[in-house]
Amino acid sequence: MLQSIRDHTQGWIAGIIISLLIVSFALWGIHSYFGGAAENPVVAKVNGTEVTKSQLTMTYERMRRQLQAQYSSSYTLPEGAEAGLKQQALQTLIDIQVLLQASIKQDYRISSRQIDNYLESMPEFQVNGHFSLERFEQLLATTMFTANDFLNLIKTSLLIDQPRLGLLLTSFSLPDEVMQGIALVNQEREISYAKLLTQTFLKRQIEISEDKILDYYNSHQGEFQTPEQASIDYVELSAKEIANSFHPTDQILKSFYDENSNAYTHPGQWKLIAVFIPLTKDATAEQLTEAHDRISDIAKKISQGDDFATWAQQYPANKKLEELQQGWVTLNKVPAELQKAVLSLTKENAVVGPARFVDGFVLLKATDFKEAEVQPYSQVKDKVKETYIHQMAEEKFADLKEKLANIAYEHPDSLLPAAKLLGIPVKSTELFTKVKGGKDLSSNNKIREAAFSNDVLNLQNNSDVIQLNNDTALVLHIKTHVPATLLSLKAVENQIKDKLKAVAADEMTANLAGEIKQALTEGTTLEQIARKYDLTWNDVGFIGRHSTKVDSAILNAAFDIPRPKNNVSYAIVKTQGGYAVIALKAVKDGTVLDKASDQYRIFAEQIQNTQGLLEYELYKQSLFSRAKIVVEK
Repeated sequence: MLQSIRDHTQGWIAGIIISLLIVSFALWGIHSYFGGAAENPVVAKVNGTEVTKSQLTMTYERMRRQLQAQYSSSYTLPEGAEAGLKQQALQTLIDIQVLLQASIKQDYRISSRQIDNYLESMPEFQVNGHFSLERFEQLLATTMFTANDFLNLIKTSLLIDQPRLGLLLTSFSLPDEVMQGIALVNQEREISYAKLLTQTFLKRQIEISEDKILDYYNSHQGEFQTPEQASIDYVELSAKEIANSFHPTDQILKSFYDENSNAYTHPGQWKLIAVFIPLTKDATAEQLTEAHDRISDIAKKISQGDDFATWAQQYPANKKLEELQQGWVTLNKVPAELQKAVLSLTKENAVVGPARFVDGFVLLKATDFKEAEVQPYSQVKDKVKETYIHQMAEEKFADLKEKLANIAYEHPDSLLPAAKLLGIPVKSTELFTKVKGGKDLSSNNKIREAAFSNDVLNLQNNSDVIQLNNDTALVLHIKTHVPATLLSLKAVENQIKDKLKAVAADEMTANLAGEIKQALTEGTTLEQIARKYDLTWNDVGFIGRHSTKVDSAILNAAFDIPRPKNNVSYAIVKTQGGYAVIALKAVKDGTVLDKASDQYRIFAEQIQNTQGLLEYELYKQSLFSRAKIVVEK
């Protein structure tokens, strides 16, 4: 299979990277991540192994694309998030290098067969439940990977995974640990609670002095200002507009078609018949030998002139093989185990086998064969034109974006030099605030964040290039700035008074809750508290950790209260609209009667997995603590 992939994987990188193959691999780059390059600055060293700037750039780009894949193609990083993502990308490369070096030092190894099996099991490359070489080619060509790069990537992943799986699969849990876990997780608690509503105090006359109002106004003036506003000028690069400027001649398109003919090729097709010797999943070595000898004998007789179709009738195929015999099939319809064999059938009436199949041995014959056929230029002219224009537009877009970044930096006080150099107009927006934009470009949060940054708003510099999506990038400059203004005390006096009343009412409610708890702790009964404070105690009874009978705040507080030493323990918790006083009356530990039950088994597995994860985390921490990591400034 691996040799087949290496021999037959072809294709060209499309203009857009349409998706990330696997989320778990999306953070990693190609195998050259771990090899240096001439004139490639070093950003970190891990035990002497260099991590270069190009590796960091590629990792950052893949992480950014991963975010786009999770949200939408138009997703852009919030202001200030790029630095954090770059730091995360660097840490990812360092972590991978530390773990990879440890696996190699501990003599872990990965065979070609393991890589092959892993590749064939990846759902991204499967069609109808089977590995498809054609789909592998298609997807690989869109992600900047070569086949060898991707195989090396799998090898790295499996090497790193071996110590982790070793710890996870060898961890265990003792009976006492399981019983303690069951007792704790399935614990039930008997509670009662009474609610104290802040609204009760708000209904009373709460006097707020003018001095308090003035003091709050003076110390919270940021709350009483009209919002700061700004409008911007900007120059915008659009890949779509650039694409509209390309008008390639027929000669150019034909040349592009010739260079990329693989993209316009119909795959080879076969008509197949099969002779199948079945085997059970638990077949013995003797049965395997017997089946192989039988089909080898049939293959010999066919080579000596026996009719293949007669043998096919005598040894009918299973369901999977029957599907291959229903007319023309392409390679992606062939089960992964047989693709290499089918590829060798390059002429009519060719026979191959015996080949090992998932549940037996098989001989295959191509009763007819169509070679891969390049579609004529006349049939795909429109597609060629679309692809060519898109590719050229992407290249020019990248070039102009770099020029825009340079000239905007060289002339930070104006956008006119950039507009003149690139031949694009300066556009403007209406006034907007940092929180709310208008119906124009300012509706984009990233634009507002950049406009109100210190460098742009206060220092009056051009912004960095802002990538809005894959097709649009721009630089902006402040056009108009309207500072925030302080509202008069008279305008906000009632607002402040209402806020201070709410604070006072909340404090009164909290104080009352504390008073009630203190009385209960000193021996006052629930009934006496109810009569004195006109409260209602809600007797919930025994509830578990995931009960929906009570407010989540009450439930969480109930399980935080220490076990009652004598009779009852008490606690106070803030709830929506007030406070609650909770009485914990009894605690009942969880139990399991039968250690052979599913419940016991599930708890045992969970505790075992938790232990394994903890051991692996400790293993990683020990590696990182011993590793010599130098990050260049």
